Amino acid sequence: MSEADQIAEAYKSSKTKWVVIVTVILFMAFAFKFLLPKGFSDDLSVIGKGKPAVVLVRDNQTVQSHDLIDVMNALRDRYSAKVAFLLTDHNTPKGETFMAENQATRATLVLMDAQGKKVKILYAPQTESSLAQELDAVLGSQQ
Repeated sequence: MSEADQIAEAYKSSKTKWVVIVTVILFMAFAFKFLLPKGFSDDLSVIGKGKPAVVLVRDNQTVQSHDLIDVMNALRDRYSAKVAFLLTDHNTPKGETFMAENQATRATLVLMDAQGKKVKILYAPQTESSLAQELDAVLGSQQ
């Protein structure tokens, strides 16, 4: 093999390597953007602005909080047009204030109506069907 052929072969190999690297990076970016669950907003100022809300008082150290996030994720696509899915951390000033105002504890879901009034506190564990039933009740009472 001549030196020119070796250079051409090395160039093709290097080019292929970069194409593969760029493709993998683009796939990972797509997966993070579209396939993985989106985070929940912690903007509690949307409560009472015409849309019911479910607020998770999260304690990141408990399994119950992680389980409640999974339940919320499972229902988010079905209800996100009608219900705001929010979270607040129990160990932040905003979370502590929310807990005090609503008599909530860690690892609980607080259902709020469209006017921002507390409807119910749900304690872990919850299932998709139990939370869906509660959301349907809140939405039904709004009509």
